[in-house]
Amino acid sequence: MTINKEIFGARNASEVEEFAIEDLVFSVQIALQKAMRRSGVSQADLAAKLGMTPGRVSQVFSKGGPNLTLKTIARIANALGEDFDLVSKNELAELRRRKKVRTKPVAVMWKPLQDSRANPWEETHANSKMKPLKDLAA
Repeated sequence: MTINKEIFGARNASEVEEFAIEDLVFSVQIALQKAMRRSGVSQADLAAKLGMTPGRVSQVFSKGGPNLTLKTIARIANALGEDFDLVSKNELAELRRRKKVRTKPVAVMWKPLQDSRANPWEETHANSKMKPLKDLAA
């Protein structure tokens, strides 16, 4: 639905709310997955740390996953050795303006790796491999 929001926009107040909910759920799932990757924790490892079944942890990261409470999110973050703050997009935009922080990647690219345990996905910004324009001028 995030893509639909950006392409088509919401048609009514109900869709505005639905888009907001899905956007936040997706952002939380991504933040938790990144924390798992940083910690080197698999879904099975996380399930063991939380006393949950692997199936329940899998549901947390599925598209139609459960409505996680803040308590559950905090438990997962704690099990991963992470500490999360909830920051509004407006506040984040203000921080980016002040600090000129670039965060969201434009593309995620697949890179074959020698180590089969390593993550083959790499966040890449658009035009990151372009030569500076001054080098292209004739």
